[in-house]
Amino acid sequence: MKPLTPHGPSFVFVDSFEKTGPSSGHSKFLMRPDAPYFADHFPRNPLMPAVLLAECAAQGAGILWMQGAQRPEVPVFLASIDQFRILGPARPGDTLITKVHLIKELGELAQFEAECFVGEQPVARGRFMLSRQLKDTDRS
Repeated sequence: MKPLTPHGPSFVFVDSFEKTGPSSGHSKFLMRPDAPYFADHFPRNPLMPAVLLAECAAQGAGILWMQGAQRPEVPVFLASIDQFRILGPARPGDTLITKVHLIKELGELAQFEAECFVGEQPVARGRFMLSRQLKDTDRS
């Protein structure tokens, strides 16, 4: 089965994705209790790191955008997080459902909004931009 994202297996935060409209969809991700980030974030009270909640949303949005692309093999990258709020905890064993919506496309950029849920409880929401281009930097 072809992976949903271009990430390596230890950095995939989408188990399934369903398109729910022409510019929207939702993803599901089971937060496995044995994931290494739960061991130290935080001992005896593990929580999904906020930055990984944002990554879950970005990966879901990336899948949505790649599905509608003329060249879906071109990967997309997180370009900016315009706003992202944490509203509640996401814990090991929870299934995170992320609803994503394409707001607008601007050439090689696209703006999305997302909301993450555990059950019916919202745990995060925000807006961010994805890019089809990865800017090269001078590494000399």
